[in-house]
Amino acid sequence: MSRRDDSRKATETLEEIEGVLDRAANWVAANPKPVLILLGIILGGAALVGGGQWWVERQKLTASGAVAEVKFAYFEAMGARPGAVEVPEPANPETARAARERFAGEFAEVAETYAGSAAAADAWIEAGNLRAQLDDPDGAIAAWEAAVESAGSESGARGLALARLAAGYEGAGRWADAADKWELAGGIDGYPLRHQALAFAARARVEAGEPERAMALYDRIETHAPDFDLPPHLLAQRDELRAR
Repeated sequence: MSRRDDSRKATETLEEIEGVLDRAANWVAANPKPVLILLGIILGGAALVGGGQWWVERQKLTASGAVAEVKFAYFEAMGARPGAVEVPEPANPETARAARERFAGEFAEVAETYAGSAAAADAWIEAGNLRAQLDDPDGAIAAWEAAVESAGSESGARGLALARLAAGYEGAGRWADAADKWELAGGIDGYPLRHQALAFAARARVEAGEPERAMALYDRIETHAPDFDLPPHLLAQRDELRAR
């Protein structure tokens, strides 16, 4: 399996995760009435919790709604039909380029407004994705680094941000940096793909010329997640390292 294939598989996995989040956010933007009802329930229950906790939850909801609005507007600018869960590619390349340029800025702006929230991390990830599509790898990596900074220290959002940044580092050939970020993602209990992240970290360690550290990661997976099935190409890599 080539390095390009490995990186492509990692990116596809991340895109699948992000797609789930996108569909949820798009539903929120397209169905404001249920969201307002939910907001009413939250506000109605405010008397049962401390004022500080109520304010935190209200800010989280506001931030998520703001990011969802930008996503919905981006879908619309790209010509998506109401309720679409995937972004279509406009026939006019200039239309697509202009939309991506505009909304990369808008995602960054809303992320800065709600800095430090999981919603901000989501917005930075989207901004980075658009920068990558605009052939601006440095801008993409900067946005994904900001996503990591915005996410909570042990949250699933941080795991996703770290994984996206790791994939960006791989694309830039920064294998040691990529391995560091994959490993951090793999250490977050709230990140559902943590074992896969550790496997990707091991692969990146090999590419970075650190086979001993790679083998330690494979051993860690085998010890703590014995039921986790390594992809065939990574299983072959582990067995080769072990044979050495």
